[in-house]
Amino acid sequence: MKRNKGMLSLGLLGMMLLAGCGESVTSSVTSGTEGSSSVVVFDSAKKIVPYTRDTTSGTREGFMQKIGLSNASKDDSSLKTTVQQVTSNGDMVQKLAADEYGIGYFSHDSISDAKALGVKTLTYEGIEATEKNILSGSYTLSRNFNYCFAQETDSVRKLIVSAFVAYMGTSEGLTTVKSNGGVVEIKTTTPSWNDIKNTYDGIGDDHSNVTINFGGSTSVEKIAKALSADFKTRAGNFQANHNHTGSGDAYKSTQGANKLSLDIAFASREFKVTDSEPLAEGTYGRVCVDGIVIGVQDQNPIENITGEQCLAIYSKEGTSEVWSDIK
Repeated sequence: MKRNKGMLSLGLLGMMLLAGCGESVTSSVTSGTEGSSSVVVFDSAKKIVPYTRDTTSGTREGFMQKIGLSNASKDDSSLKTTVQQVTSNGDMVQKLAADEYGIGYFSHDSISDAKALGVKTLTYEGIEATEKNILSGSYTLSRNFNYCFAQETDSVRKLIVSAFVAYMGTSEGLTTVKSNGGVVEIKTTTPSWNDIKNTYDGIGDDHSNVTINFGGSTSVEKIAKALSADFKTRAGNFQANHNHTGSGDAYKSTQGANKLSLDIAFASREFKVTDSEPLAEGTYGRVCVDGIVIGVQDQNPIENITGEQCLAIYSKEGTSEVWSDIK
């Protein structure tokens, strides 16, 4: 059967006219059997559905601070009532994949998972969230992944914990971090584990009856599990137990109200050492840098977003209610 080129041209012209009349339209023509097609239309008159993490999330704190809405880091009252709350990076990606008019933010490490589900990441202030741009600081929507550890009283646990912290800064540790989504710089001067392991006398002894408890940020969970899996073979095969419930639990369960519940914990934000998280000197530091990326469904025509636009979407004082407001 011959295709009617005139009819196809008229159809495309009609779509262009709709776009010119104020309708925000994107389309894709998918060939199946001969002559079949499907058109995906994005309606910019639809309400924006913003998604956010819960108030214990370091990702949320980093995002809100960067867009100029610090009050919303731990308090929902500064947000529009239309903002929906999710529990993790994975949950965020799933929600965006199911919501054509949704927008949300998640860790750089989740980009591939998001892409597989039809969620694209936007450039921020015109800059793409590449590792190079994150490390250089040109991509400004970023934060540090940090660790803290308990002040152990047991000498064997103290040995394993201190050796683990040192291992994270070796070429092997940094390679593991990088392979699991963390943004790091590995230099020619970075020591290897072999260079420093003799500093930790007895670290290679049998520790199979010792359990080290890890927890804190869900954003750092993948990196933390990879690090512990690699290091345990270098440290007598200790047992690694992971229970990640959020950045807010890092200080609390190592040195705070529930101290020693965790031996090592992670946060996807900075610790408030001069305020509510007075960690002892020398018991905390940085693991790597992470970008926070903003995502929408693939059919959404938006490609770039600014901090000002994010503020207008999330803040209860913001004026952006429908997608046509984002220009």
